Amino acid sequence: MNFNIKKSIAQIVLLSSITAIAAEPIAVTTKSGVSATLYGFASLNAAYEDSKSNNGNFANFAAQSDIANKNDGGWHFTPNLTRIGLNLSSGSDTSFLKVNGKIEVDFYGGGSGNAPVPRLRHGYGEISFGKSGFSILGGQTWDLISPLVTPTINAGVLNNSGDPGLRRAQLRLTEKVPVGNGSLDFAVALVRTIGETQPYNTSSASETGVDADVPTIQGRIGIAIPLWVENKKFGLGISGHYGQEEVDLDATGDTKDIPSWSFNVDLTLPITSNFTFLGEYFVGANLDTYAAGIGRGLVSNTEDPESVRSIGAYGGWIALQAKFIQKLAFNVGAGLDKLKREDIRKAGGREQNFSFFANTTYNLTDAFSLGFEYLRVQTDYLTANTVKEADLNRYHLSATYAF
Repeated sequence: MNFNIKKSIAQIVLLSSITAIAAEPIAVTTKSGVSATLYGFASLNAAYEDSKSNNGNFANFAAQSDIANKNDGGWHFTPNLTRIGLNLSSGSDTSFLKVNGKIEVDFYGGGSGNAPVPRLRHGYGEISFGKSGFSILGGQTWDLISPLVTPTINAGVLNNSGDPGLRRAQLRLTEKVPVGNGSLDFAVALVRTIGETQPYNTSSASETGVDADVPTIQGRIGIAIPLWVENKKFGLGISGHYGQEEVDLDATGDTKDIPSWSFNVDLTLPITSNFTFLGEYFVGANLDTYAAGIGRGLVSNTEDPESVRSIGAYGGWIALQAKFIQKLAFNVGAGLDKLKREDIRKAGGREQNFSFFANTTYNLTDAFSLGFEYLRVQTDYLTANTVKEADLNRYHLSATYAF
């Protein structure tokens, strides 16, 4: 989501990343008897990009301006990743019912550079029914599809570069079936359809997702079991979603339903006690609100509203995690988002996005750690059937104190 090699080593070190592990949680009991465990961290992220990205605070793809204006670099400093959360648990749990929840915010909700606005990440309650393995969740949390997160220091992870999935409001049902020392998980959710501004009827107050007649449905089947590596589980999941966006073709009431769908596979494979392989694959259409398809969901033509349609996309990512001592960790990986050229041939624009990253973190204390990340992004733009490349190199420092 190119660095001039003549830059000094000191600059590169300064752009090293600092990442923290969580400190011992702090718990309080509310008047209603609910236990609220406070957690979070204060964070500074600083990065140098040798060319422009879509957003310097969480780079996902290279800006089209880089094609004509290469090496227009810049520095980005932000505290927006700072996070505050509460894990909630009921004091009235029984052997048949257990209630928990989470409220978590960061500061990527907008605002100015020195006055960021809070953004809700998670806000949900969940009830579990004894030993049945069945649970019901209501509120906002992660999508069911593609549940893994790329181990990057960049706050944008590899969204729009192989790693789909965000957070949204949902009603989720889950059943966990014990399998040896692991489980087979079945989950289904009705989720809010997040669309975009109506492309034709500018007088419409609704966006395309709100106008849809049906909610989006997501589902996942996954297994997590220990194999040959002690204290680590092999994980394999298949997930997908289907929804619609309703486009107002004009102000008279003519509409067109545009599907949004995906099929996804996720894999967690512990190789040894020191190495773990992670990866995901996806294919689908109209995936911009799932942080896939390089941020492109629909293609429209103002001269022919009926021609509006979804853009097909596919891609995925892989990563290798390595940890040799408790305080030192390494991650390396790559991701790819690619659009179907026939869907955007006339419109042009972003067609492919490839990212490579490598990072290391070192914990100075239980609550404070240092690290460094290098991120390489190459974005292909299609213009009149000609592909031109925009690329950037990013060197990133993040300082985080956890509590």
